[in-house]
Amino acid sequence: MDNFNFINFHQTRDFSKKMNVTIEFVKQNFKPLSKSILVIAGPPILVASLFMGTFIGDMFSFSALGAQGDVDSLQDKFLSAQFWMQIGVMMIFFLISGVTAIATVNNYLVLYEEKRSNKIEVHEVWERVRQTFWMNFRTMILFGLLALVSYFILAVPMFVLAAISPWLIFFGFIIMFCGIFYVFVGASFVFIIRAYEKIGFFDALLRSFKLIQGKWWSTFGLLFILSMVVGMVSYAIIMPWYVVTLTNTIHDVSSGSVPQQSGTYQVMTTIVFSLYYLVQMVLYAFPNIGLAFQYFNLVERRESRGLMNQISTMGQATSSAAQTEEQY
Repeated sequence: MDNFNFINFHQTRDFSKKMNVTIEFVKQNFKPLSKSILVIAGPPILVASLFMGTFIGDMFSFSALGAQGDVDSLQDKFLSAQFWMQIGVMMIFFLISGVTAIATVNNYLVLYEEKRSNKIEVHEVWERVRQTFWMNFRTMILFGLLALVSYFILAVPMFVLAAISPWLIFFGFIIMFCGIFYVFVGASFVFIIRAYEKIGFFDALLRSFKLIQGKWWSTFGLLFILSMVVGMVSYAIIMPWYVVTLTNTIHDVSSGSVPQQSGTYQVMTTIVFSLYYLVQMVLYAFPNIGLAFQYFNLVERRESRGLMNQISTMGQATSSAAQTEEQY
């Protein structure tokens, strides 16, 4: 772009400035960034969407068998190796697409700062993604295990309160829900920390919780608002599918017929979900980028890293100027 203005990451920003700079960055880099996400993360999400369409078709088949009272056939289908293999492959491709999407956004940010330009080609991003894929993959797995362990630990108060009185289950659920949210937001910088600081998962996890101390609510608010925007836009794509599904279900129930899935409906399901997940992958760059600006904001507030780099650079520039004068 002729009027390109480089966005400095290492600045302290209040909430409104973080929102504005996130939108500005996405507008400035929308074409190269979305192209990178679609080319790199698009293929696995398309494969996952195909399996998702088939999975939804199987769910309708199961509901039809249940409505007919054919319990044996329903049990055979539900326990079949093909059904569970389909779910496994679908989850693997969703995992791969999620890892590549996060790696694409973070590596794009790294390249943007290195080149100080938005003229970034897909092959440049792909090379970085290829180099960091397994690091991000392990991070995603460990992040999932952290969520699982946190869930089991935080479920203990709910069971204790339930043992005291069934009326206390609600309060136990609130404790568990709030605890999971606290852990998730507290660990939300792990991916961007590993991308920029090149440290291990557990070191990045501790650093994330350290950076977020006293700024949990502002981080949560930023993630919540950006995720809500993404959710509303992406659900607008899938809403027609819900309308068609609900209309067909009401029609089948009112006519007394067993719900059946046509070939046209299955094709429509596959196309809609493929488009939905592709768009969602691109849109979820918003929360990831907003999170990155929050990370840089907190690092600058606590460590003044950007300011120290500027001072160091000024010192080098002064030294170079002095040497130049001596030569003349």
